[in-house]
Amino acid sequence: MSAEPAIAIVIAAIILGVLIFGSLAVGMVLVIRDTIRKRGKWGINLVPGPCLQCGTPAPLIRKPAHWRQAMWGGWTCSECGLELDKWGRPVEGQTPGKWAVLRTIEEIDEREHRPQRRDERIQNVNDQTQRGDVS
Repeated sequence: MSAEPAIAIVIAAIILGVLIFGSLAVGMVLVIRDTIRKRGKWGINLVPGPCLQCGTPAPLIRKPAHWRQAMWGGWTCSECGLELDKWGRPVEGQTPGKWAVLRTIEEIDEREHRPQRRDERIQNVNDQTQRGDVS
């Protein structure tokens, strides 16, 4: 009778060991895979690249701005505000404020300096030819 509980404990320990070491092995495979291909959340990047927007180098000591940067790495450029992942690629779904304003100003300047086409000119509201009412 004393051998049966010992066998149950051994079987439970083996199952627990397989689960723990199996999950560690899967995690290690994910880390190695993402480190080799240089993308993804699981890899290790020891040399972060500069900001793609303005060229500012990554900080040596990183201060996470929010939980995603704390958990998966990455940084926010101090110059332009672009959020980059640990591999130096911009995080999807963001528009940095400074660059959005500069692009808008450049577009306005471009529109003001280029010659207007005839259909872009602002016409007088009372102009009969605009509405097609030629008299």
